[in-house]
Amino acid sequence: MRRVAVTPVRVSGAALLAIAAAMLLSAVVAVIDGGGAAAGLLVASLITTSVGAGLFYGSKVSPTADSALAFASVAWSWVAVSVAGALPFLLTGVIPWVRFDDALFESVSGFTCTGSTILSDFSSVPQGLLFFRSMTQWLGGMGLIVLAVAVLPALGIGGLELIASESPGPTADRLSLKVRDTARRLWLLYGAATVLIAGCLLAAGMSIFDAATHAFTTVATGGYSTYGDSIAHFDSILVEAILILGMLYCGANFSTHWHAATEGVGAYRRVSEIRWYLWIIFSAFALLVWVNAGELQWTENLRDSLFYAVSLGTSTGFGTSDYMAWMPAAQVMLLVLMLIGGMSGSTAGGMKVLRLQVVFRYAFRELLRARHPKAVIPIRMGRSTIEEQIAAKAVGFVLLYLGLIVVGGIILAGLGVDPVTAFSGSVSALGNAGPALGEAGPTNNFLVFPRAGRAVLMSLMAFGRLEVFPAMLMLVASLRGVSQIRRHREQLS
Repeated sequence: MRRVAVTPVRVSGAALLAIAAAMLLSAVVAVIDGGGAAAGLLVASLITTSVGAGLFYGSKVSPTADSALAFASVAWSWVAVSVAGALPFLLTGVIPWVRFDDALFESVSGFTCTGSTILSDFSSVPQGLLFFRSMTQWLGGMGLIVLAVAVLPALGIGGLELIASESPGPTADRLSLKVRDTARRLWLLYGAATVLIAGCLLAAGMSIFDAATHAFTTVATGGYSTYGDSIAHFDSILVEAILILGMLYCGANFSTHWHAATEGVGAYRRVSEIRWYLWIIFSAFALLVWVNAGELQWTENLRDSLFYAVSLGTSTGFGTSDYMAWMPAAQVMLLVLMLIGGMSGSTAGGMKVLRLQVVFRYAFRELLRARHPKAVIPIRMGRSTIEEQIAAKAVGFVLLYLGLIVVGGIILAGLGVDPVTAFSGSVSALGNAGPALGEAGPTNNFLVFPRAGRAVLMSLMAFGRLEVFPAMLMLVASLRGVSQIRRHREQLS
């Protein structure tokens, strides 16, 4: 069999095979549960396996490999897994085929670790499907990244380029010169965090099913829950405390975690971003407590304010109460947390704390230069000096990020959505945060947006998860990939 030399096709095939394995595991969970959905999940797995195997074994690596090709591989693999991820919702009958776009929305929200949902009656959703739904976030958080990176050496393409294109941070920390070692270490950290969180939740009184699914979505900072009222369902301070610690850990840089595990906790002290990260979250907590002081009982105030400061500050999106009943000032603070997000190199969304640091120091430097025009003032972060090019990219990213929020909000408002819901929904989608404000608050689902509006939100989710600059490069690279396929067909003819 003659194979087409298109690397994105090969990588997409590998990603689909990974998703098919997740569907098969979910089918096993459905059989054990006995609540149905096993047949639908099995059929979805077979279809995904067939397509994935056809793409993987029917293609080969392109003779030329560059960063644009790596970006295109990521883009097409995300499209492939998002479409495949919609099949279980359709084949199990939870979402009818006429609402394929809703199934796609749930899949995209899962793989991008956003956590926005169109589901309302969770009691009617089989556990096997809920398990797969949580796995989409676990795979989308970092598992899928590592899977792709692990196969790239065999494909003959630079894996570090893929890490850089898909890592949530502005730069990729080269943990190891060997890609396989990097993948192994990421798997170790990610898997260990998942097992630890699941074990703690199990000890706190959760069932095995709930502990596993919530561990998946906590480590991915995704926010999918198996209940409509999210974490409020458990009404447990211990469960909330475990999730807070888990979200804080997974919202921080995973490479820093590795250095801390191998070099000692002093590695944390050397990273200024982590100090900013914790300062932002706990300052927001203090402000929320202060603003809500006259509205909530002090125990409820402390409990809910801390949980939401961490949940939205890490772009996870778990909920314990309806913050739409809070003061408007508190809601604005939550929106700011969604906008900032977690640390670079984490599974969190948002602009990232590191970029906020760079932009802040850049602005401060420009103020000093206005007073001393001839002075040479470097941009410093800790002991490091930030290059002008990197600082300019950070500023450009922030401006483009805010521009996308405005454009998304205007489009949603033009589709009939009220301004608060429209612009907060745009912030939430681009920041992969989950709930928004207005009609899209934590107690509602995203069916409040029209079908065209949900398509806009899906686009913003993808841009937020893959980062704005890489996502745009992926579009360009993907068009180039299509041209390559067309040229190949012309050569064959």
